[in-house]
Amino acid sequence: MKSLVTGATGFIGGSLASALVERGDSVRALVRDPVRAQALSERGVELVAGDITDNAALKAAVSGVDRVFHCAAILGDTPNPDIRRVNVEGTRVLLEASADAGIARFVYLSSLAVLGARHHRGTDETAPYELAADAYTNTKIEAEKAVREYSTRGQLETVALRPGFVYGPGDRLFLPRLIDGLVTREFAYVGDGSKLLNMVYIDDLVQALLLASDSPKAAGQVYNLTDGTSTSLREFVTLLSELLGVPPPTRQIPPPIAWAICYVLEFATRVTRSTKPPRLNITRMKFLYYNQFYSTEKLRRELGYAPRFTYREGLPPSLKWLDEAGLQPRGNAVPARARPG
Repeated sequence: MKSLVTGATGFIGGSLASALVERGDSVRALVRDPVRAQALSERGVELVAGDITDNAALKAAVSGVDRVFHCAAILGDTPNPDIRRVNVEGTRVLLEASADAGIARFVYLSSLAVLGARHHRGTDETAPYELAADAYTNTKIEAEKAVREYSTRGQLETVALRPGFVYGPGDRLFLPRLIDGLVTREFAYVGDGSKLLNMVYIDDLVQALLLASDSPKAAGQVYNLTDGTSTSLREFVTLLSELLGVPPPTRQIPPPIAWAICYVLEFATRVTRSTKPPRLNITRMKFLYYNQFYSTEKLRRELGYAPRFTYREGLPPSLKWLDEAGLQPRGNAVPARARPG
């Protein structure tokens, strides 16, 4: 089996590429700079240089490949003029190249963000798309629609997976930001912290990607993906604080005040054309305020998905990796008790 992975120099794509190599697959990665991707080459991954919108590079990348895992995307809440070119146009060009090459299965890494910034209390895959105020959500909706259209028209066998907040060894975005807020005592709950999270540990996400690639039942389908637990933000943050050896946060901001601050800061960012996201913005309010509990029953029932990590099992190895990688929170080090083994 030969697989192409886009976004292989990133957190999720890199973890997936390693798992594919470990199970004996032949793996190819599309990378913008092969020199900076030598770690992949050292793991046995074949490198193809090119941009996600470069048609010639994509044709070379998909040649002779059985499966495509499309993990490349511009993430986060920082304004980026390339976000639509990469997230939407790049997906369309890759879909076309994959269809022309006769790829057997195209697995797209989508996001639960496509279901909207609102309270979710068991939302399943039948829920409609909901456009949002942030470019990331809207580009992921547009890209996922394109992926599903190729399947509906019979041009390409596709599967779309929608993970929530992904964490684990290799995460340089989600946990480091949260840890920084805890260590500097800047973190505050919006409300009482009882809102539910949509977490998934990296190993469970990779498991789901492999299932989506291999299972005949997955053809043409879309799946929500979390660890399946009803974990509150306060539970997660309290354990994280204990592992870090810092006092658990107690500050609470009433939701109406938090929303007012959010909109004022968002407006100021647009007016000043700042390239930095405001401290409190719509993307971060999703994490702090909205209940984010989604049904994963379809993924379990159809593909046999069985997550092995809750936050209690996932946080210790995540912190150990951050420590070993030298990615310490600002002005502090992860204490020894956060380093199991």
